[in-house]
Amino acid sequence: MMYTPQKPSSHAGRWNKRHTALCFFCFFCLSCLFFFHPLIPAAQTSEDKEPAIDEIVISADNKHLLLFATVTHCFTDKMLEGVRNGIPLTFRFDIRLNKVHNNWFDSELVEHKINHTLSYNPIKEEYQVAFAEKDRPEVTRSLEEAKSMMADINGLELYSLNKMHIGSPYSLEIKATLVENTFPLSMHSIIPFTSLWNFETDWRTVEFNY
Repeated sequence: MMYTPQKPSSHAGRWNKRHTALCFFCFFCLSCLFFFHPLIPAAQTSEDKEPAIDEIVISADNKHLLLFATVTHCFTDKMLEGVRNGIPLTFRFDIRLNKVHNNWFDSELVEHKINHTLSYNPIKEEYQVAFAEKDRPEVTRSLEEAKSMMADINGLELYSLNKMHIGSPYSLEIKATLVENTFPLSMHSIIPFTSLWNFETDWRTVEFNY
């Protein structure tokens, strides 16, 4: 008996083509994922972002030029761990007010160095923030509130309005730094100093007319 091979049906041929195309498409997608995945940056956490001075507002009351500003992304978990272990945390704000001269060097009118210090009382479970620009510290049980008070310059009296000239140009420079001597040597074995000493913003400059 002679066996005559049958021709494959057109339905089977179409299925094989679809199957081949699907496999090729899956291989292409996996190849793209493999080759291009390293190029896709990972989402940044708040601790990965650099500290920066933000939300600068220059205002005035009846007697003084006033400054409002905030330093953002200025806390890490290790900093807060240090506070809870009894290490006070101090931010220093360096602030300069200059008179702008078009055809000459700017002249510095005043310089402020403002410290904000955060400490923790484990017995009362309270955070205390001491301000160089205020007579009394603030006390709160809320860590978020304490962090906000530490990071904010709220209505600092910069300069007397009587010494300013209406219509004249001025510039404000400001930066924030984690004070180096905040962490005593005796605490280095608990929390490494190098992991905490990583905080200094760039200078921010704002020009304005009075």
